[in-house]
Amino acid sequence: MIEITHAIVGHQQPLIEIEDLFLKKGKVYAIIGRNGGGKSTLLNSLLGHVPLMSGNIQIDGMNVHSLRRSVLAKHVAFVASKFDGIEYLKVRDYVALGKFGSSSLMGTLQAEDIQHIEELLEELALLPLADKFTDRISDGERQLAAVARALAQDTPVLLLDEPTAFLDYKNKKRMMEKLVEIAEQKNKCIVFSSHDLALAMDNAVIFLAIHRGRLEILQQLEKENITYYFE
Repeated sequence: MIEITHAIVGHQQPLIEIEDLFLKKGKVYAIIGRNGGGKSTLLNSLLGHVPLMSGNIQIDGMNVHSLRRSVLAKHVAFVASKFDGIEYLKVRDYVALGKFGSSSLMGTLQAEDIQHIEELLEELALLPLADKFTDRISDGERQLAAVARALAQDTPVLLLDEPTAFLDYKNKKRMMEKLVEIAEQKNKCIVFSSHDLALAMDNAVIFLAIHRGRLEILQQLEKENITYYFE
């Protein structure tokens, strides 16, 4: 799925050294570590926005940094940490933006695309909100709508930057449970950055821990070791 080999992640100076890493479909991975340690930079490298200083990132055997944006969008979808909503943009129309690459030149969606959008709205409990404007619903509802928009792209990889950062506890818990459910049921590889370690530990999440410039993969994070990864 996602394969990273002999990579150094960084901008003008190295931030993370990754020897070999393979991320599978059907799994959820949480990038953790102290502020400034490179979590966002790693996400942006996976998105193809920040070139590696050395090494290689492949998704389904294709080099991320050699793909055109239009091609990469068929393999990777992204959800930002917060979506504030857009005036007069309805939830259904916002989710439909994920189908932009598959619509006709006139912007007309195919029948199967429309059906997929309705299914996503139902699966994420957004159907009652479908005709509401995105700036008139709650933060948690908007974040779920952003996930639905990304899922509408129908990509094998879903990347999220602090997806629970601006949510209350109830919606944070709902979001974490939904991400694990999506990965398992839709066979997606989901990677997100997070500070909500307690919530992540309560779910079937694998940790990508950045510590002192190196990345470790942890099948389980022990509570007594949490502070170690934030030194």
